[in-house]
Amino acid sequence: MSDESRTALNGPTKLYIHWCSIPSCREWGGFGFSNSRGEPHWWCWEHYPHKPNQARSEAAEIAEVLR
Repeated sequence: MSDESRTALNGPTKLYIHWCSIPSCREWGGFGFSNSRGEPHWWCWEHYPHKPNQARSEAAEIAEVLR
């Protein structure tokens, strides 16, 4: 696929600031997504609901060692 049909950017891209969605948390929301500016779903790592399960990660590491 070619990008020759794309137009060049006319200006700099904008930085969108998003904080953790938990109201009492003041951490940077670097994990998650946003469908639009009106519906943010960003979390800090502590509150991120989709992070991998610790036990599952440890089991995968053990399985790699046993191979």
